[in-house]
Amino acid sequence: MASIFLAVGHGVSTNGNWDSGCVDGNYTEAGLMQPIVGAAIEILRQYGVDVHTDYPENDMNISACVEYANNHGLDLYVSLHCDWNQAPSGTYPIVHPNSNSGYQLAQCINASVMLRMGIGTRGILKRDDWEVTDTDMTACIFETGSIRADINTLLNASAYGQAVAYGILDYLGIAYDGNAPAPSPEPTPTPDPQPSNDNPYGFTSIFSSSYYLSYGDGPDENIRQFQRDCNFCGYWGENGPLTEDALYGSESQYACECIQRFHGLTVDGEYGIKTDIALMTEIARIQEALKCHGYDVAIDGGAGPITIAALKDFQAKNGLEADGICGDLTRAALGI
Repeated sequence: MASIFLAVGHGVSTNGNWDSGCVDGNYTEAGLMQPIVGAAIEILRQYGVDVHTDYPENDMNISACVEYANNHGLDLYVSLHCDWNQAPSGTYPIVHPNSNSGYQLAQCINASVMLRMGIGTRGILKRDDWEVTDTDMTACIFETGSIRADINTLLNASAYGQAVAYGILDYLGIAYDGNAPAPSPEPTPTPDPQPSNDNPYGFTSIFSSSYYLSYGDGPDENIRQFQRDCNFCGYWGENGPLTEDALYGSESQYACECIQRFHGLTVDGEYGIKTDIALMTEIARIQEALKCHGYDVAIDGGAGPITIAALKDFQAKNGLEADGICGDLTRAALGI
């Protein structure tokens, strides 16, 4: 029997406080994801899948969910989320850069949801994120859409949950009745950008002319990742390291301006495509140097837990403060 941990995005945080996730008016991320997870569970159990979950209580933080899934040796881990109110329309699954099975799982769920819900996608993001890094099994963070642009779709919880469940069944190869299986072909992908002087690794930014970070934005998990990346590279606010709170305040704006000055970009404090590519490239060079020193890290331009742990280990072995911050001394030791 196949087994899965299906998590409701957000809920009770590590410190015991309630974390609703992103908010838009009367809608919250946790509140929207709960009934979608419930509908998915009903279908999965109907077809014999052993489902473990924090539904309906939503009383397990991310660390607890991952620890439970690992301790019980489950086959799959899927966590449902939605994106903040300024995000564009579309699903946005997140998988670990080195997980082919995670990517295939994301493809199956994405295809089913697009077919059945009529929603588009922003692609599948390969990123060293917490829930797909700390898990011992095939894992996917499934961003179901924008809390504002896709609210009518997200409110159709029963249909959305069924679509998620059918995608998981497709991945598991479990036949089901009543609905045609989702097609296996992916939507035609957007060609990857070619390497250039400004983008030597050919990275694709999640930002666009209509989606960028500016003062007052948030909460948004993309802001938290930006803050983590800034701290990793030593781009801080005026008062020290950024608080990774997913809110784009004056300290985050200041750090963004530092990145822009260093890379010769327009200094406006708005974190968009060019600034994102510049920071990703800087992190990729650090990851490439770590790889040359024998560390198994993905060169993905994001400071995830594996990259941070590798840097701390390198620092400790080279007589540096093991703080996970790639400052001048660490860069010199890495040969950057």
